[in-house]
Amino acid sequence: MAGILLVVRTLFVITIASVSYQLTTIIFNRPPFDFINVFAIVLGAFLAITLIWIEIKYAARFLVGIFTVILGLFIGFIASNLFLQAMFLIPHIRILKEQITPEKYIQMEDVIRVGVTFLFCYLAIAILFNTKNRFKLLIPFIDFTKEGSERFLILDSNVIIDGRIGGICDTNILRGTLVVPQFVLNEIQILSDSSDKQKRLRGRRGLEVLANLQETSSLKVQIDADIFPKIIDVDGKLVALAKKLEGIIVTNDYSLKKIAQLHEVEVINLNALANAVRASVFPGEYIRLKVVKAGEEVEQGIGYLDDGTVVVIESGRKFIDKTITIVVTNVLQNNIGRMVFAKITD
Repeated sequence: MAGILLVVRTLFVITIASVSYQLTTIIFNRPPFDFINVFAIVLGAFLAITLIWIEIKYAARFLVGIFTVILGLFIGFIASNLFLQAMFLIPHIRILKEQITPEKYIQMEDVIRVGVTFLFCYLAIAILFNTKNRFKLLIPFIDFTKEGSERFLILDSNVIIDGRIGGICDTNILRGTLVVPQFVLNEIQILSDSSDKQKRLRGRRGLEVLANLQETSSLKVQIDADIFPKIIDVDGKLVALAKKLEGIIVTNDYSLKKIAQLHEVEVINLNALANAVRASVFPGEYIRLKVVKAGEEVEQGIGYLDDGTVVVIESGRKFIDKTITIVVTNVLQNNIGRMVFAKITD
C-alpha cells in the first residue's frame, strides 16, 4: 500500500511540474529550456511537494472534514447545474435573451452561473457539516461521524505519571492514536528537574512511561506541538486541544473530567475504568483476608482485596499478619475508588 501511494505521489509531482511548464510555454512563448520554463518546472514540483506534505501531516486528522467538503462540492455542482438548466427554460428568460445583445446575455449568464454554483456548493457543505450524524439516514453507506476517522486519545500528566496507561494499551481496550501535548511533556520535564525529591521521581517516572509507550505500545504515540499560549491553565489547554482534534481526554483527574464535560468534550477516566473492572463484593458476603496493618480508629484493622481495594475490619487490629474470615457489612463507592467495611465472623 505504501509503495502504491509513493508511485501516486511521484506521478502527482511530475504532472503538476509538467502542467506548470506547459502553461509557461503557452503564456510566454519562450524556448523549451529558457530560464522561466525551468523555473516553472521547479515551482510546480515545489507546490506539489508542499501539498503532499500537508496531506501527510493533516489529511488523517481532518479526513471527515475533507471528505465532507468534497461531497458537498459534488452535490452542489450537480444541484446548481440542474437548477440552471431548469431556470434557462423559463419563457421570460428566453424572451430576455431576444431583447438584449448576445454579448450582454453571455455576460449575464456567466454571472448567474457563478453565483448559483457557489450558492449551491455553500449550502451543500454547510448542511453536511451541520447534519453529520443525521445525514446517514439519507445516505446509509456514508458515515460522517468521527468514529470513521482517526481517534485521538489525549493524555494528561497525571495519567502518564500514574503508569497504568501502558498496561491498559496492552489489553487492546483503547483504540486510536495516543497524543501527548507538548505542554504536558514540558510539565513532566519540569517535574523531573525539580529539586524536590518526590516531584523529581514523579517526573522521571512519567518520562519512563512515555518511553515505554513509544517502544512497546500497540498504539501510535505522537507529540502535538500546539501549546495554546493564550490559555494559562493546563486543563484549559487540554480541553482546547481536544476540541481542535475532536479527540478524547484520558485522565484520572476528577476536576479535569468535570471541566471537560462542561465543554462537551469526551473523557475516559482511568479510575472509573479500574473501578468498573474490579470484582464486586456485597454486604453479607464472607471473605478470607489477611489483616495487614492497624486502621485509623481504635481496634480497626486494614486488609486489601486482590484488586487493591481497601477493607476496613472492625476489631481487626489484634489479628494483624493473620488471615481471618470476615463478613462484608458495607461498600462505599466514590469518585476516588471503593472502600469495603467488614467485621470478624463468629
